[in-house]
Amino acid sequence: MLVEPGSPTATPRPTAVPDLVEEAPRRRRGRPNVLSREQVIDAATAIANEDGLDRLSFRALGVRLGVAPMTVHRTIGGLDDLHAELVRRTVDEFTATFVWPDEWHAVVRVFARTFRDLMRTHPLVLESHSRRGALVSTESDAVVAKVVGALCDAGLPEVEAMYTFFVVYDFVVGHTSVQIGRGDDDTGRPERHTLVGQILGEHSYDKRFDLGLDVLIAGIESRVARTA
Repeated sequence: MLVEPGSPTATPRPTAVPDLVEEAPRRRRGRPNVLSREQVIDAATAIANEDGLDRLSFRALGVRLGVAPMTVHRTIGGLDDLHAELVRRTVDEFTATFVWPDEWHAVVRVFARTFRDLMRTHPLVLESHSRRGALVSTESDAVVAKVVGALCDAGLPEVEAMYTFFVVYDFVVGHTSVQIGRGDDDTGRPERHTLVGQILGEHSYDKRFDLGLDVLIAGIESRVARTA
């Protein structure tokens, strides 16, 4: 998993009866009334990324797929199962893109930047993380093991290496939460504050992220040197 073990159990969301018994939308010519799990997950991913997890419902999926809400329910199960499945698949697709270097500084940077890209490309992952706990996927334990192992090889004790991973993780989640939360509206741009505008001119989230990562890595280097 990509966060602390023992994540809180999500409270099951009761499924509204009207969402399941509503009449099916008019079928389009040539579109079969039979679904696969992949079709449902694809549609759910699009809805969650575009409109947020709160807008993901059997009704919304039925409209997008051209079937009755009950057809979606029979195909995928409950909404909580669907949330877990679409997060698992999205995280797995991104973890498969990791190309790991050998040196620990580079390992930390690859993890931080790829994880940030994941949450910016798929806001549903960040939203699910903030509301539902751990980002569990098929390959996420291997990602954690790679980063922690690199930090141990650098000289950190295993427990400290694990906590260091969480520090980097928390930095990425926090930074991305701020950026996505403010959106693209000019009213949310930091340079609108007088002092920020005077010093920076135009604020850059990329520069902010890179500097923060440099500061974190410098701190890790200090811990490694102290341990040695």
